[in-house]
Amino acid sequence: MKRIIFLLIGIFIVATACQDDYIETEDSLKSAKLEKTQTFKIKGWAEVIPDWDSGMFPCTPEDYGIAFCTRGWVTGHENILGTVVQEESTYEKVSCDVTITPDGPVAHNVVSADVLRTNGNRTYVICHMYINVATGDIWGHNDLVGGTGRFEGVSGTTQILEAVMVSETGGITWKEEGEITLILK
Repeated sequence: MKRIIFLLIGIFIVATACQDDYIETEDSLKSAKLEKTQTFKIKGWAEVIPDWDSGMFPCTPEDYGIAFCTRGWVTGHENILGTVVQEESTYEKVSCDVTITPDGPVAHNVVSADVLRTNGNRTYVICHMYINVATGDIWGHNDLVGGTGRFEGVSGTTQILEAVMVSETGGITWKEEGEITLILK
């Protein structure tokens, strides 16, 4: 009889010790909510407006003498994200590398943008823009890498289409199309 009692006590201790691994607190259950996402087609237009007072950012190798404005403003509109508040939306050059191609030197610009939308939310963008300095051809893509408010956790890519230089400002304007994924709250 003693053996059975000790066996039951041992089973009870082991069961209680193992049970702790499976107990979830209310807080941990709340934080483990499944996030729902939805992917949308997006299209619109954008323009970068250089701040010529910010100085120039030389491309590497510097021997080619190619440089672009260090920072400036962003404006535009996309069908899902909304209109950009130009005065509060900025870009800053991250890097610039030049590659010599048969069609001329191509500058690969990487730019980081902090974009405020008219709804008060922000999106963060990394732009990869290629500019053929000899022909004036411009192409590339934008990666959305986060945001605030409604756009928190946004991700996606848009392709730069029909990009042209804006002679009045020295900036570049383009149309864009792609897909973004939003976390639904």
